Amino acid sequence: MADPALEAQFRQLAEDASQDELSAALLVNRVLDPSVDANGLRHRIDELAGACPSGVPPWAFMQQRGFSGNWAEPVSLAHSCLADVLKTGHGIPISLGVLLLHVARQRGFEAAGVNFPGHFLTRVGDALIDPVDFRPVTEDECLQGLGGTAFPDPFATATSAMIALRMLNNVKAQLVGGSHWDRALGIVGYQLMLLPGNAELQFERAQLWERLRAPDAARQSYAEVAQHSGDAKLRSAAEAKLADLADDDTVWN
Repeated sequence: MADPALEAQFRQLAEDASQDELSAALLVNRVLDPSVDANGLRHRIDELAGACPSGVPPWAFMQQRGFSGNWAEPVSLAHSCLADVLKTGHGIPISLGVLLLHVARQRGFEAAGVNFPGHFLTRVGDALIDPVDFRPVTEDECLQGLGGTAFPDPFATATSAMIALRMLNNVKAQLVGGSHWDRALGIVGYQLMLLPGNAELQFERAQLWERLRAPDAARQSYAEVAQHSGDAKLRSAAEAKLADLADDDTVWN
């Protein structure tokens, strides 16, 4: 289940546009490891940034230090924890990208995350960087990977709240894949602090309550979607689930 103190911090992140991407990623790290020393971790990341030589592009420096999204082992929760990424050098694009953004800014570069569909990118100065291998890429090269699927703004800048939401999506996928329904439910709780009232998240929450065999909580969440969602398909799906739950309470016995 979600920690109320962390929920409050995610809510603050959504409301405070001044918080940087590193703050968002450190908050996700605390979700995964409540014992992490976030201030100490930020200090170590500052030391990493300080070690980047003048005249060396920050992405080249990250390459030289052994950071990469290419590894032999399967993706795990550790790849979303900056503490582990800093230790092993292995991460997913968004965790590696957050480190690159911090290093770049500390060295005087303008830098921003790019909320590209399915694959987080970064802009450092005029360069578009793929954090998997820290190489410059072109927009056309990235668009080819979408297979012709159109998105409204595939190169939109990612806010800190968006980065936290996206990192939590990765964590949630790992937890659902491992059938850790209770922990996944907590992740949805944090995401709803970032996107209050979001119908898709409320529907996910209802599904997780079903998995946990909590029919009353599932009904309540489905009812919220049915009553308030502006998405007709989602509203209809929630109404169908409510009808199913009302018709057959025996599945909960």
